[in-house]
Amino acid sequence: MASNSSICGICLPGQTTKTSKHWCPQCEEALCNECMDYHKLLKATRSHEPIPMSNYMSIPSFITDIQQSCVYHNEQYQQYCVEHASPMCFKCINDHRKCNVITLEKVTNNVKTSEQFLDLESRLEDLLQNIDRINKDQNANMTKIKKMKTRHVKEFRQKRFEIIKYLDILEKQIIKDLEEKECQNKESIQKVLSSVKEKETIITQCQANIQNIKQYASDLQTFLGMREIEVKVYENEQYLQSLYEVKRLEQLDIVVKVEPVVQSILSSLKKFGSIEMKTQTSNIEFTRTKDKQKQLQVATTKNIIHDVRLNLWSKITTDGQEIRGCCISEKGDILFTCHHFKKLITVFASNSKLKDIMLLDHSYGFDLTLMDEKTVAITSGASRMKVGIDILDIKNRTKIKFIELSSRT
Repeated sequence: MASNSSICGICLPGQTTKTSKHWCPQCEEALCNECMDYHKLLKATRSHEPIPMSNYMSIPSFITDIQQSCVYHNEQYQQYCVEHASPMCFKCINDHRKCNVITLEKVTNNVKTSEQFLDLESRLEDLLQNIDRINKDQNANMTKIKKMKTRHVKEFRQKRFEIIKYLDILEKQIIKDLEEKECQNKESIQKVLSSVKEKETIITQCQANIQNIKQYASDLQTFLGMREIEVKVYENEQYLQSLYEVKRLEQLDIVVKVEPVVQSILSSLKKFGSIEMKTQTSNIEFTRTKDKQKQLQVATTKNIIHDVRLNLWSKITTDGQEIRGCCISEKGDILFTCHHFKKLITVFASNSKLKDIMLLDHSYGFDLTLMDEKTVAITSGASRMKVGIDILDIKNRTKIKFIELSSRT
């Protein structure tokens, strides 16, 4: 932020100190009300767009600290070096002769409405929504654990009532164990919530910053300052994703297994039961607006038959004379039936190499289809002995059943 921004920069050289009320981004100078009036009238500055000092003070310091004029030549930035990602004045061009240099206006024009800036806003909003989902999910988990604890305590006490005084000591032990497990679960969840709360504070501040930048920062400040916010956004996105990947967001359950001997053999009972922590995969789905937009774009694409292009994947030599049936498994295995031999299934792997030859025994193979990865249905074709469909287990090489049909049509 400019030094002495609370004092009018025009009055200061004349040994007059007046409180500044406005800030001119183009001049990078604070103005009092009187100088503001002259500022509007002067031909050189009447096109400038000063903002209230209160608005200027709301811009993050890392944005206001960005200089809009060359620190080496004291001239306005006019060009931008793509290789060095740096603005420069005309005198700096000698140091960037071999670089890709474009006009500064080309990279700053409409930057606040650019796809990159809008994506940054969207990602900040997504982060807050995802944090809110985590908060709700983890708090719901704690509530569920508390209800489970209450329910199991009732079960323990019911058993205690039925088995009388002998189980009093065991009851205390199991309740203590249960409470310890609940405490462990709560501590684990609280750690997640605490870390997420810190991230929420950072992202909320980033969101406020991005809005203030959008409204009050210059285009250059916005363009150069966006990178710092992008770093924070990326770090927090990675952090949330890491929580999911290391299974910090998995649901914790309390599972109680009552000892069978409690029902019958009191003398041999050593403990009331056991407490276990059970995890379930989190159902949280992180929001990413940009991904949704891509899905919508894909969904709206309409393909027609003329768009289909066939590509030759591979050629397979089956050595069959009348190949009638063919299907492909999910693993890529290709199954063929040869009507000439009738009693064979030939299996080729996805690399087109022969994998297996299976005898059909009394079945007659004509056409076939996979019912699942290990079950195949085969029609009898022109067989005069029997007409129907054989259901075979190709993994165990066994016939499951034969479905008889009245005719081949």
